[in-house]
Parts: sequence; C-alpha cells; structure tokens
Amino acid sequence: MFRRYVRHGALVGISLVTLLALAPPAVAQSGSAAPAASLPPTRAQVSAQLDANFKAVDTNGDKSLSAAEIEAAQAKSVAQAKAKIAKQMDAEFAKMDANKDGQLSLIEFKAAAPTPLAPPASELLAQVDRNKDGKLSADEYRATPLANFDRIDTNKDGTISAQEQSAVEPR
Repeated sequence: MFRRYVRHGALVGISLVTLLALAPPAVAQSGSAAPAASLPPTRAQVSAQLDANFKAVDTNGDKSLSAAEIEAAQAKSVAQAKAKIAKQMDAEFAKMDANKDGQLSLIEFKAAAPTPLAPPASELLAQVDRNKDGKLSADEYRATPLANFDRIDTNKDGTISAQEQSAVEPR
C-alpha cells in the first residue's frame, strides 16, 4: 500500500514539474527592468509562479487539477512548441533557400553547413611553446597531454580506470 502512495506521489510530482516547465516564467512576464535569467528566482517568485501556473491549468476554478485539465494544458503546450519549431524551421529554410524557389538544392544545403574553424597555428604554438623559440619540440608536444593524463590517473598506476575517467567527465 505504501508503494502505491509513493508511486502516485511521484506521478503527481512529475506532472506538476511538467506543468511548471511548460508555463512561461512569471518573472519574465513581470516587465521588470532586470532580465529574468540575470538573478536566481526567490522562493516567493517560484511560489507565485506555481500558483499562477496552477490557476491557469485549473480551468473550472475548483482549486484542483483533473486529468482532463492536465491533458488540456499539456496539449496546449505541445501545440505551442510545435508552432515555435515550425516557425524556426521555416526561417532556417528561408535562409538556406538562396534562390528563393521554395526548394533546396544540394548546393544550397551544403552552403548552409557550418564551417569548422581552427585557431591560427601561431596561437596554438604560443600556448605550448614553453621555451618560446617559435618551434614545438617533441617534449613540448607531449607535455600538456601527459600532464593531463597524470592528473586523471589519481592512483598513479599508469592506467586510467573507468572510475578515474568518470571522476573528470562533466555531469
């Protein structure tokens, strides 16, 4: 029985988190001079946003959310997201369609591909040329990668284990 309540609570939590994520933040709607993302929200702002989101989804005003109200809110949010994606895709297509014929040729498609950029060799050389002679010796070439290896190999056994690797991977 306890398991059923925990599972139900988790589902309610997921639904409410989904509803919160789908609704636009109140801070951004407030018209304040500071951008919404410039400061972390306060507990009062989060609470106010939760209340506003709840009220918006509670279409019959009975101070509770039914499955139908949640489904309607989700459907509305999905429709808004689809419309936004379609608009972005149309804009990207228009940028790629150089001759404005409503079709993309292979040439137009390839022209829109990002061009990989590499920093100038002089900048790379300046970073690793330890003796500043304008040339890179084999020792200079190996120094930084081997220093990184040694930093990751915390038990100094000459091998990077899965545990050592996962300790340095971004989460």
